[in-house]
Amino acid sequence: MKKQSLALAALLATAMSAPTMAADWFVGGAVGAQKNVYKSSSTAADSVDPGFNAQADYWKNNDTNAIYEVRAGAYLNDNNRVYGTYSYNSDDYTKQQSVLMSYDYLVGLGESNKLNWFIGATAGVNHTSPSTDHIGSSNNFVWGGQTGLMYKINDNLSTEIGYRYLRQDVNETNQFSISNGVEAVTNVTVNNSLNDSQQVYLGLDYRF
Repeated sequence: MKKQSLALAALLATAMSAPTMAADWFVGGAVGAQKNVYKSSSTAADSVDPGFNAQADYWKNNDTNAIYEVRAGAYLNDNNRVYGTYSYNSDDYTKQQSVLMSYDYLVGLGESNKLNWFIGATAGVNHTSPSTDHIGSSNNFVWGGQTGLMYKINDNLSTEIGYRYLRQDVNETNQFSISNGVEAVTNVTVNNSLNDSQQVYLGLDYRF
């Protein structure tokens, strides 16, 4: 957790320096696809003989659905930018709302510098709302990085295509019992985790 806090603090410090360093501010949005990787396990044990009757099942699910983003930030110079992003994603298992801080380093490709390759880091908070009533909503730290290509259409407009990887820290455990008769009770423990998410997006920014 200490490393996570340091990563977020570093990104926040960079963002707070933007007002004194920024050459250009920008606002924009993006749409794309987000792939979430879920892992689950369940253990069922009969109260009469829990050691003998214990059964465990494991499964893994990948779900891909649309993601929507709005963002605002600043270009500190031709090679550095910082920005904050709000994103929304919903699939069959959860709804996710994220607030992220990101930093990118840009490398001009060609003499005109219209086309830039970028690579950077991201950290923030993700609010997860599971689709089942058995698991509550939670706020979790997320971190990762992104890369892609940005093209300057003119002095004010730019578009980009990017890929972002986010490591998540969602782990929920739920326990309940099922009665099978007068004395027999099956105790069930279910563990669900969201390990990581991958995003591919297309964005458009207005620079002023």
